[in-house]
Amino acid sequence: MRKAFSLDEHFKQSEHWELTFKDGILIIDNFYENPEEINEALLNRPYPYWKYNPERQSPNGVDYNDCRVVDKVGHPTRRYDNDMQRILNCCRNHWWKHEYTWNALYEVNCFQTINVFDNRLQHYPHIDSPLGTPDEMSTLNLIIYLDTIENGGTAVYEGAWLENREHQSLLYPVEDDMDLQQLIPHKFNRGIIVPGNRLHGAYIDDYTKYSGDNWRFSQVLFFHPSQGRNGGAR
Repeated sequence: MRKAFSLDEHFKQSEHWELTFKDGILIIDNFYENPEEINEALLNRPYPYWKYNPERQSPNGVDYNDCRVVDKVGHPTRRYDNDMQRILNCCRNHWWKHEYTWNALYEVNCFQTINVFDNRLQHYPHIDSPLGTPDEMSTLNLIIYLDTIENGGTAVYEGAWLENREHQSLLYPVEDDMDLQQLIPHKFNRGIIVPGNRLHGAYIDDYTKYSGDNWRFSQVLFFHPSQGRNGGAR
């Protein structure tokens, strides 16, 4: 049955975060108060294709399903702002000490393979700030794992920057051009914050885990240091 709901309640943060900072990456376990409810809602909604154009030949929808669901925070509340500031205060402990800007959206990447099972192919490594950007000036990526399958994680790579062509194919033979430096394991209801000046991408050990009716869900949010501008949601 369809029902109305509050985004603030749906994405209510847990009061009992478990924080770990290791090798330049912040891990926040036990991120949401009711992650099972979020997972159940994701499993029961449609997923629009992401970076998809029916006029362009694409493996999306043929070899795999790469989708994204987006909920806009149309009227940010005090609770929403307090939740964001709680995250940002953690960021300020390690990176940019001042204000940040971000988009007032809840975005979840939804991935499922159809006929790709070779784990030498991984999500296209990318950066969200130039490689030479100091960590404290970099865009910060918050990624929250929201599926219960818990396979793979997020990979950080050593190598030269590649032109991002994930709109042509999401998957790339990463071993050909770069070395795996770090893998932050997927754990249900775990958030990680990664500086965007590092080559990174989703990593799957066993693609069979995300086939059939199974989906990989990862929420994403980007925080940008607001140099000389007012911070806040956009």
